[in-house]
Amino acid sequence: MSQVLITDHVFPTIESQRRVLESKGFKLDEIKPNCQTEDDVIQKCGNADVLLVQWAPITRRVLQALPNVKCVVRYGIGVDNIDLVAAKDLGVTVANVPDYCVEEVSDHALTMICSLCKRIPQDHYQIEHGGWGIGPFRPIPAFRDLTLGLVGFGAIARRLAEKAGPFGFHLIASDPFAPDQPFYDRGVKRVSQEELLRSAEVISLHCPLLPETAHLINQQTIAMMRQGAILVNTARGPLINEKDLSAALSEGRIGGAGLDVFEVEPLPADSPLRGFGNVILTSHAAAVSEQAIQLLEIKAASAARDFLLGQLTNALVAVPNSQARNKAPHA
Repeated sequence: MSQVLITDHVFPTIESQRRVLESKGFKLDEIKPNCQTEDDVIQKCGNADVLLVQWAPITRRVLQALPNVKCVVRYGIGVDNIDLVAAKDLGVTVANVPDYCVEEVSDHALTMICSLCKRIPQDHYQIEHGGWGIGPFRPIPAFRDLTLGLVGFGAIARRLAEKAGPFGFHLIASDPFAPDQPFYDRGVKRVSQEELLRSAEVISLHCPLLPETAHLINQQTIAMMRQGAILVNTARGPLINEKDLSAALSEGRIGGAGLDVFEVEPLPADSPLRGFGNVILTSHAAAVSEQAIQLLEIKAASAARDFLLGQLTNALVAVPNSQARNKAPHA
């Protein structure tokens, strides 16, 4: 019987996933406690045909040490904890859940954007500390006088554009890989990344974490931004050099930030980001709704099931049978 193994997860139960897989004769188990390191995965997952993974590192070393593993499915959109090049080299299929949490993350980003543009965190902070009055936070432009720049224009950024448009924001976006049609369909002006950084009063990050996007926001790129620009990140924490961002906030170079993701999570207790009245911090929560989590479980399990049935059609790393590790097993 083919075995699917969950390396790590935060779900209350795995019963919905078990139903998806066991209805087709496949076995589902979970590792307790969760795998956190390469060694954990290597030591505990040797018998699996398919791995369901949340945050556990699936590196070249891990894949080389687990010759039985033929497919890895990530709970979510991003796959920066999986070495895709190694997977392709070693004949391992990789899949994700590409439509996970599009509504939730776009809602979260828009909520942060609107709150920061209306100076709500700043006013709340000053009232908590005995202050009063909007004077210190002016000028406060209307949404219709602001340009919102989206770095990356995938599914979440496109949905955010659809939601932000009715608020009156002028919309621009940069993405070297997206086709032109999604920009045109949503009335979003396509610009270069440099033009976006220089012209947008509000910048929202929606790009994947890659070697070329790590620390995309740093001292040099912050210097390009408009004075008092607002920055929102609901994508990946390492897109931002937090030391440089903290310095820019201290100097007033950045007018506010909304951060759901961080370079190190949980956010360290001594992080200077905790001390600002114009910063919204949330605990990697943008993707969360009960509906989204339930669908995530089912869709990830369904991808594992479809691989084992030879029916997976939307793999990120699609390995031809001639290159795959021992053709996908069937029940």
